[in-house]
Amino acid sequence: MSLNVQQLLYVYHGLHHVFREDLHLARPLIQILQKNSKPEKARHLAMEMARRMLAHGHSSSALSFLGICKRLNHPQHGDIESMTSMAQMSLDNPQDSPMETFSLIDKLSDREAMDFILQAKIVRCHDGYNVVRQGEISDSFYLILEGKMKVHLQLSEGSDVHLNTLHPGDYFGEYACVYQLPRTANVTASGEAVILEFSNKAIAQLMEQSPEAGEQLMKAVRTRLIQSMSQTHPAFTQLAAADCDWMAEESAIIELKAGTFLDHQLAQQCCVVMHGELIAQQHDQQRPLCLLQKNDIFGTHSKYLALPEGARFFTENRSLVCCIPENIFLSFMAAYGDFERWIKTARSRHLTTSQAE
Repeated sequence: MSLNVQQLLYVYHGLHHVFREDLHLARPLIQILQKNSKPEKARHLAMEMARRMLAHGHSSSALSFLGICKRLNHPQHGDIESMTSMAQMSLDNPQDSPMETFSLIDKLSDREAMDFILQAKIVRCHDGYNVVRQGEISDSFYLILEGKMKVHLQLSEGSDVHLNTLHPGDYFGEYACVYQLPRTANVTASGEAVILEFSNKAIAQLMEQSPEAGEQLMKAVRTRLIQSMSQTHPAFTQLAAADCDWMAEESAIIELKAGTFLDHQLAQQCCVVMHGELIAQQHDQQRPLCLLQKNDIFGTHSKYLALPEGARFFTENRSLVCCIPENIFLSFMAAYGDFERWIKTARSRHLTTSQAE
């Protein structure tokens, strides 16, 4: 069941309040306000966006919103003409001032973004409401519209560790939803909150209607999953944020179904086990060489990662593997001593596992 007109207006208002510079949110919101007989608010928003775009040096976007102001018969004709002249003068020298946008829909068109947002369910949470429970598997992910969420971890001895506080505009649980992974932590409402709940069907529907848009959305999910790995994997925790983003943008995630082998060409890269287990074995032998588990790294980019020639990798259960390009791996080896030291101990961990077998 999709959002009705009033709910859609409420959601777009909430999202625009968080991401005030996002064109994908402002343009549809202006249209929704018009359709809901709120012309004054539509004109005000169009002028507000024109000023924001001009201030950030995005002249073409400023001109677009000024054109909307004219079509909406905005009364400030003098300001519109003055701002239009300023924007036209700076078209040849555009600035690249960063703007805060809703990254999950950043690559989608306005219509595609709205189709996706329409699939949301509005959930109002009271203080202490558990949105996500550690260890569970579910098919939903969430975006905070109002309020805050506490991310915390329940340790085996019973203690509770606070990890992070999420604010409006933050979303969580998307890769656990898409890849059907167990939730890694608890997420609890800290005070009254309003969140948007999306199911994996929302992504499936978007991919069916617009495969290109769906793939862009999936890329955002994959990027976030790799970024999350870089924050928790001991080999990557010392990397600069820009390098983590570089790895997340350029690397791929391979999903292996139960009972399948990892493609030989993929195994030639630097591979990180993100979920599940891989059994390394020789082609002509059934006895495993070693068991590769979460966070283990293998591949041919370094002698410290290479397993015996001819080894193949089999998974008995579903697994996820991150494949990092060679140029990124070699760059990290040259730039980060901690990364290099962790890689140099990888072979000993593999051998230890093998001996335990």
